[in-house]
Amino acid sequence: MYEQITENVQRILEMIHRIRPGETVKLMAVTKTRTREEALIALQAGAHLLGENKVQEALNKFPEKPPAPLHMIGHLQTNKVKYAIDLFDAIDSIDSERIADTLNRRLKTPMPVMLEINAGKEPSKTGMFFEDVQPFLAKAEQWKNLRFIGMMALFPAAADKSSDEKKKIRDLMKETGELWRIAQQEGFPWAPLTELSMGMSEDYEWALETGTTMIRLGTAIFGPRPKT
Repeated sequence: MYEQITENVQRILEMIHRIRPGETVKLMAVTKTRTREEALIALQAGAHLLGENKVQEALNKFPEKPPAPLHMIGHLQTNKVKYAIDLFDAIDSIDSERIADTLNRRLKTPMPVMLEINAGKEPSKTGMFFEDVQPFLAKAEQWKNLRFIGMMALFPAAADKSSDEKKKIRDLMKETGELWRIAQQEGFPWAPLTELSMGMSEDYEWALETGTTMIRLGTAIFGPRPKT
């Protein structure tokens, strides 16, 4: 099993190099339902950082900090903030003023965060819509302990493998990339926005082709999730 994780990571890194030669694209291993040992194998194989969806699972899995940055990529509840700020190196799922207020109040030193973008405006997912981003960033100076390093985008799952579905997702990724670049050009000192995190196991190749700086992969690294 561990050999397969290593092979998968190396294959993904080769794809990154092939599609984006000479560029830096970070590979995040998403370790939801995976063991600490699996996470460490992925890092040893070349993954750059780890992503967790739930605070409690991450607390149980990593009683000691892992040897790479650990990002919170799931929805963060306000009652979990006090645990999250000691455990995670970055929070990639800022989706409201309420969570920004709570984080900012709890933190004693600035923390890297990302805006969560619901690119497909899906009711079942959290995240801001495109039109929410600029107004949010314009008022983000008030959160002195939050350093907005980028955006993490969520996309609808492709209904099938057709060219129409591929185009729909790719178009949303291109729109997200344009939003990111426009926001960068605003030049907010508190929001350098150097990272664009988009692309998961089913669509990361498209994300690489459309300018992502970080891909978030679980199944593509570890195989299908264990059935519970």
